Amino acid sequence: MRTAWRSPGGAEVWQWSCGFYPGSNPGEHRGGTAPSFEAARASFGAAWRARLPKRTGADFQAWRDQRDWTARRNAMWERGEKLPSQTPNSLMRCACGETFDSHRLEHNLIHVPHITASQRQYHMPWSTAFDAPTFCPTVGSSRIA
Repeated sequence: MRTAWRSPGGAEVWQWSCGFYPGSNPGEHRGGTAPSFEAARASFGAAWRARLPKRTGADFQAWRDQRDWTARRNAMWERGEKLPSQTPNSLMRCACGETFDSHRLEHNLIHVPHITASQRQYHMPWSTAFDAPTFCPTVGSSRIA
């Protein structure tokens, strides 16, 4: 709850909000305004009592997990660190399950056949760069390699 604004006559208006994320479905959020803190608190209490029976232990755990993850992310950002997903790297997972460095030729020579075979197994067109259509600058048209 918070003071939302003062009306033109100078009266204070209180705003309340009752939501639960994650764990709520769209449209379940409730909120409103009241002329006093006590009225806003009573309205919030009624909305919370209506929502609480619909919440499960999993909803509360999901909320705690989201809170904790957000705190870890914000702490990393404050230290000037990036999330692992924000740091580029050349590691790839091969179809055989092994992680390899795609910038090292000797690793590519080992794993490209696995990846190509896996792509062919799932009928992915253009399983390798050599199979894909390419543009030939000397001819000036597309061709199949």
